[in-house]
Amino acid sequence: MKLYDWKPAPNPRRVRIYLAEKGIDVPRQDVGAGWGLSPDFLARSTHKLAPMLELDDGTLLGEAMAICRYFEAQQPQPCLMGDNPKSMAVIEMWERKCDFEGVQAVAEVFRNSVPALADRALAGFDVPVPQIPALVERGKLRVARFYKQLDEQLAQQHFIAGEKFSVADITALCAIDFAKRIKLAIPEDHTHLLRWYAEVSARPSASA
Repeated sequence: MKLYDWKPAPNPRRVRIYLAEKGIDVPRQDVGAGWGLSPDFLARSTHKLAPMLELDDGTLLGEAMAICRYFEAQQPQPCLMGDNPKSMAVIEMWERKCDFEGVQAVAEVFRNSVPALADRALAGFDVPVPQIPALVERGKLRVARFYKQLDEQLAQQHFIAGEKFSVADITALCAIDFAKRIKLAIPEDHTHLLRWYAEVSARPSASA
């Protein structure tokens, strides 16, 4: 088994934090090459994206949460995806929101504004995809809305999907740290979100 990793990207980090929370050690190979992925990895990866988990039988699993779900089934404790139908559904709902409205919103700004990605505005494509400057402002609006929603949610409970740390918190943390790289920090008046951010950032897994 091997995990193909890319240190700077938020999606591989979601898997690293998850594995650290679980105490699972998986051999890793960094497949980064400058602003992209190595040619050897791209030739092997069906979706041309990291992370990717290669199982012992040769099966290739892409997508961060698909990889995490594989390990959750293998090692249910500590539980990070819910332990009953209701908690499973709530955690998945919030994890998807943190992915779609967090990670992907930040990526919309990042990929349409960074000069080095001028012809790579969408990840996973092997043909040029031009940047669309108008999407930068739309992405910033999405990120601001995401922060507001999280602050309101965290006013009611300790973690994003309830009173226990879960994969929803992992995805939200990776989205926010990704946003900080392009100067989209949490607003100072979002006190509940700032409280949560300080706490989850201090977990040992956050530095994985």
